Amino acid sequence: MNTEPVDLLTHIEAIISLANKHKLKKAFFENAKPNLETLAGVLRITEIQAALFSLIMENSDETPVSVGDIAKVMECSKIQMFKYMDDFEALEKKCLIRYRRQEHFMSDSRSETGTPSYYIPVDVIKAVRKGVPYQNTAYRGLNPDEFFETARGLLESRRDQELSETAVISELNTLFAGNSKLSFVQNIKNSKLNIKMSVHLLAFCCAWLEAEEENIPLTELRSMLGFMEIRKLERSLKTGSHKLITEDIVTNGNDAGLADTSTWTLTHKARDTILADVNLKEKKQGTEKNLIKAETLPERILYYPSKLAVRIGELTGLLNHENFTLIQQRLAEQNMGSAFTILFQGQPGTGKTETVYQIARHTGRDIYLVDISETKSKWFGESEKQIKAVFTRYKAMIKSGKSTPILLFNEADAVLGKRQELGETRSGPAQTENAIQNIILQEMEDLHGGILIATTNMIANLDKAFERRFLYKIEFEKPDHKAKSLIWQNRLSGLSAEDAEALSRRYDFSGGQIENIVRKQTVNAILHAAPLSLDGLSALCEDELLDKAAKPIGFCAG
Repeated sequence: MNTEPVDLLTHIEAIISLANKHKLKKAFFENAKPNLETLAGVLRITEIQAALFSLIMENSDETPVSVGDIAKVMECSKIQMFKYMDDFEALEKKCLIRYRRQEHFMSDSRSETGTPSYYIPVDVIKAVRKGVPYQNTAYRGLNPDEFFETARGLLESRRDQELSETAVISELNTLFAGNSKLSFVQNIKNSKLNIKMSVHLLAFCCAWLEAEEENIPLTELRSMLGFMEIRKLERSLKTGSHKLITEDIVTNGNDAGLADTSTWTLTHKARDTILADVNLKEKKQGTEKNLIKAETLPERILYYPSKLAVRIGELTGLLNHENFTLIQQRLAEQNMGSAFTILFQGQPGTGKTETVYQIARHTGRDIYLVDISETKSKWFGESEKQIKAVFTRYKAMIKSGKSTPILLFNEADAVLGKRQELGETRSGPAQTENAIQNIILQEMEDLHGGILIATTNMIANLDKAFERRFLYKIEFEKPDHKAKSLIWQNRLSGLSAEDAEALSRRYDFSGGQIENIVRKQTVNAILHAAPLSLDGLSALCEDELLDKAAKPIGFCAG
């Protein structure tokens, strides 16, 4: 069998050119047959699938392309395009394409609110560029920790709409087949659990092994199953009808000898059988979930307006270990609060979050990142527990004797906004929001020796009580002309100083917007071998502008 690399991009270009000319009619398949055969042979798919793959690659760009959009390009009805759904699913199962669709995980039907959308994963594009078959990960020979980490990633990719339900099950089957000797896999194979129940157990084991406590609320499974599926799971667990209950695998948590109906845990039978090859004595009590290690943060050069650069430099120096320790001692001697609470506010894309990362990297401080979505549960009383647990764990980190980490509330508007008026019933979402805010306000007062940084895009929405709690408030502005020029040159090494100067004067972009344009240029270079040019970048800049009608002035000669 010939394994020599093939120039697949040339064949794909020919396929697209003929598809644009003949659409998906008989003439297209006749004229494009040599190209389709070549692409199909390398990727081990059918010629029809090769045509669909090429159309997705051409049209998906930065965002997924829907079946409806492909139908428009091919000037046919969506009904005609739906004839190829088996081929789309075949490509998906081979992991050559991925889809995004609005539906709940593990639902009993494939109903949706819109047509499915697809895109080509980066690793598939790399294989196509090299002209070689795409090799999907085999997941073979994993140890228990690697197995559950991989499983969790697959389940979360479904929640994040990166993989469909069908693709997740297919990937999990591959994962199980490659690790058949693990106790968990053997027990699943011999159990009376159907696919859905098996996924529930897998998600529960992933969450239980990672959690700090033996007893865990079902919200710990939300990132893997989704809210609606957890609601169904909660009901069947509480009624005792779920197989995990009847098979003595999961039971209510225990609080001082009494059953805690709000939490769940694995039975001793399950630990001894299903997790027999997991060393539970070494189960981490201090989970690293949401903990970003300082040494893992890559260095990035950031450019600020001059005044902001001075403030960031001062803050970095303040959080340096020697300075921070000395300041803490002096504040304690004068009976003053020793917590450092800092607010970064400004427009999106101005570098607030990345600045926190770089401060952490320079000062050697880990970051405990608060996932706002995880703290806001629709279950009554759970949100308050979640936010309280955040501070409880963070205080434990401070007491550990290691370097004080940074507690980061990213995009904090969701929990630090203005408090809401309560209705006559004094219940519901408004009461929950206010309760969460009261907890955070109190915890900020008691955060002795801690470092809390919150970022927000909407300072006007910040409650006045929170505004007073922040010791430092730093405003992030869009980069000035000089900073923008440096960002362009830093992100595009082949860009001349003159072109960087021209782009920075013509477009009033934030650093994040410039980053988007650079990424699009990179994609174009990969897919179409597009050269780096001022005209090409200008076209991408025009696409980035939200207001297409408000065109900036043109470049001036000289």
